[in-house]
Amino acid sequence: MRVFLSTFGCKTNQYDTALLGQALAGYGFEVAGEPGAADWVVVNTCAVTGRSEEKARQWVRKIGREHPGVSIAVVGCSVEVSAGRFSGLPGVRLLLGTEEKFRLGKLLADLESGALELSHRDIIRLSGEVRKTEKYPGQPVLKAYPGRSRAFVKIQDGCSQRCAYCIVPFTRGPSRSRPAGQVLEEVRSLEAAGHLETVLSGIHIGRYGRDLPGGVSLAGLVASLLKGTEKVRFRLSSVEAAELEPELASLLEREERLCRHLHVPLQHGARSVLKRMGRHYSPGEYLEAVGPLVERIPGLGLGTDLIVGFPGETEDEFRECVNFVEGIPFTYLHVFPFSPRPGTPAAGMGEAPPRRVVRERVKVLREVSARKNASFLASLAGREVPVLPEKPFSAEISSCRADNYARVYHRGKPAEACIYRVRVERTWRDGVWAQRLPAQTGKSE
Repeated sequence: MRVFLSTFGCKTNQYDTALLGQALAGYGFEVAGEPGAADWVVVNTCAVTGRSEEKARQWVRKIGREHPGVSIAVVGCSVEVSAGRFSGLPGVRLLLGTEEKFRLGKLLADLESGALELSHRDIIRLSGEVRKTEKYPGQPVLKAYPGRSRAFVKIQDGCSQRCAYCIVPFTRGPSRSRPAGQVLEEVRSLEAAGHLETVLSGIHIGRYGRDLPGGVSLAGLVASLLKGTEKVRFRLSSVEAAELEPELASLLEREERLCRHLHVPLQHGARSVLKRMGRHYSPGEYLEAVGPLVERIPGLGLGTDLIVGFPGETEDEFRECVNFVEGIPFTYLHVFPFSPRPGTPAAGMGEAPPRRVVRERVKVLREVSARKNASFLASLAGREVPVLPEKPFSAEISSCRADNYARVYHRGKPAEACIYRVRVERTWRDGVWAQRLPAQTGKSE
């Protein structure tokens, strides 16, 4: 049996899909390269906004229309809250929730062997169990991340902080931390497989360890991972401003194998809008958290998320947001127009600004992002940075990712997958052009 895997949404979903692929391979199934070559198409969905869910729904509809002989398994977050939107689509045979999707391999094996029967009109639907547990569910260790030099490792799942616009607590349940020993075992396995960068991922990783015995924290986990590995470097996926503890800042400042890159969600720069969103900080508190890090860590890559057009957002509130963002040395902004998610408080908060106004506001902030990114890239000229090669840009040029998340290009290709140092010369395309430096004793190469 051949299975095609597709993923919508966050890094956590990408990790889950990799784990599904490993489990399917363990049952003897082959991962197909395209939907038309598969017996089953698995769609791992995202429900964070109405738009993201609709994209997955359109994809499922397209698969059913273009490949009528293919069976479809819709899995993940959307099944928890919107299973009915998928159940009537052609080809859909399985609907599995966020934890139940890890039973996919066994279900397909039983269907193939005849131990489980499914007529053309039947749909197996399993969802909801995630809300019955307060502990991180046991999962096999991910041994490799196919086709990538960078690997994601899920250290935590769920969220207990109910922001007004967010459905995630309903789709993934409360915050649950993965035991540190399991995380270290998986990182070592991935390091042995040649993955030299690990992105520590989850839904709310700043709360890591609060539900575990022994008082472990995110900083403590990172310190133990650094101690327990040799070559792999670590990147944090997203950390809330209030959870940038001093120990974590200290590790970022002194540890070469901890990437100088932080993604710290802001969502808005106006106090009144943050309050309506249910975010538990003010713009001033956010600045107090990130400002010292920018000063202490040269070349720090600092990104954030911003929601534009939240219900009731006035022109004054938007201008307050723009002015606040302009004053922080972000290196990039992820700007999203507000998309109401049914089932969240924000969906019933009243009217958002007109679409035309929202589009203009999104454009303004994306222009701010472009200017900030250009300024950051220009500031790297003359600096040495460690890079990890990704897919080649061309036959003569390598494309790499610096520890501060800047895209780096240089002439020639590395002989093997490794972390090495380059000296930045100038900005080029969407990143910087650099010169590869000779290997240095004691460095990553």
